[in-house]
Amino acid sequence: MTPLSFTSLSHTAQLELLEQLTRTTLSEHYGLDGQAVQMQVQQYEDNAVWRVTPPGRASFVARVSVREGRPAHQQRSEMRWLESLAESRAVPVPGPVTTTDGCYVVPVDVPGHDEPCTLALLHWVPGTAEPPYRQPGVAEQMGTATAHLHQNVATVELSDFDRPVWDAETILLKGHAMNDPTAHQQLGPAGLEALRTVAERITPALQEGGPADRGRIHGDLHRENMISMPDSTTIGIIDFDDCGTGHFLLDIATVLGSVHRIARKEPGAYEHFAHAYLTGYTRVRPLPADFDRLLQPYLLLRDAFVLNFVTAAVPVNEAVATSWGPGRIAGIVASMQDFLAGHPYPGTLHD
Repeated sequence: MTPLSFTSLSHTAQLELLEQLTRTTLSEHYGLDGQAVQMQVQQYEDNAVWRVTPPGRASFVARVSVREGRPAHQQRSEMRWLESLAESRAVPVPGPVTTTDGCYVVPVDVPGHDEPCTLALLHWVPGTAEPPYRQPGVAEQMGTATAHLHQNVATVELSDFDRPVWDAETILLKGHAMNDPTAHQQLGPAGLEALRTVAERITPALQEGGPADRGRIHGDLHRENMISMPDSTTIGIIDFDDCGTGHFLLDIATVLGSVHRIARKEPGAYEHFAHAYLTGYTRVRPLPADFDRLLQPYLLLRDAFVLNFVTAAVPVNEAVATSWGPGRIAGIVASMQDFLAGHPYPGTLHD
């Protein structure tokens, strides 16, 4: 019997199928008893992610790339960088776990699905997601963790690092939101025009900077991908699925923008966080050149990145479509329109 199309299944049914396939893969390739492990779903958007805990053992993270996942060779580059970061011990990260044959990535055959899927297994980073940014010392720790991530580029060469380039061309000019008709419907004519005008205005600034300002970046370094470690003195970083090469300011803007969204209603809270975060960063390495002038363009670039993700996810992921997706699109469009009307973009810092 021909299996049902994977995309025709409900979100819950898709996740149930992927969980069973993951259990089988853990048994066949990692020497774990897949039926005995406890699996706690962490998220299911482009990737299905579980916390996997074998009886009597430490936990792992199982990530199944389902929709437009990175090719296996790019995932291997991600795992090699994570391995390098884990070995350095400068910042806690989820180190990769290889199969019994020494492989970083395993193909997974999903019945009724016409996209290649893969599974990667990583060590679980203990701690609490979304560090309490108001707590004394935490903002500085978040800045220090970001800087150690960027400093790894200067100390460890990965000559075969093959990941996306996150720049104006990739995110704006060739991005999903700018080029896909379904995305245009979600943005609306006014939203699409705002995005196009923003791209024209900020692209020259995004092309500035030399080799010292660019390198391996996380690519999605919002607060939910930072972990307050049990020792309360260290911040870990997780979810490197969007890692690539680009300007270090994109990571910095991503952290700042994600905190601004929750701190903006309390007068002075964001500015206090940002000052402490940047202080922590500069204890490890200098800020990129022309930080004050270029932060705003990179805050805009980050939100264009989010638009690409959300507009691509809404048609295929009912959880995104029925919860936070449309509201996030509307909020970003409104912020871009305000920027074009002469207002500072959310997250911009002032003297």
